[in-house]
Amino acid sequence: MNILERDVCRIVCETGLAAVNHGFVEQVETIRSALPYLVSEPADLRILQATLLIGLSRGHEALALLAGDASDEANTLRRLIESASPDAGTLPAQPSTLPQLA
Repeated sequence: MNILERDVCRIVCETGLAAVNHGFVEQVETIRSALPYLVSEPADLRILQATLLIGLSRGHEALALLAGDASDEANTLRRLIESASPDAGTLPAQPSTLPQLA
């Protein structure tokens, strides 16, 4: 893979992270399905997939994906999931409307 191809793969992965942050679920799922073709390192792939799953409020799936991963990144994601919900897997839903100003 040449540098341009690596840069394109990185940008697509970053776009997935931005998309999940903005609630573009369909686009996130499309990028998530392409991740195995974009990321060759299994540990990086696992962290990216788990991060997207957390953003999609699928913490239980993210935890399952991170099982057995003792990396700092995986531990950070597990703490994020645990801090978001007492039952360590159900993340609060994002508000669907903007707050109204008085």
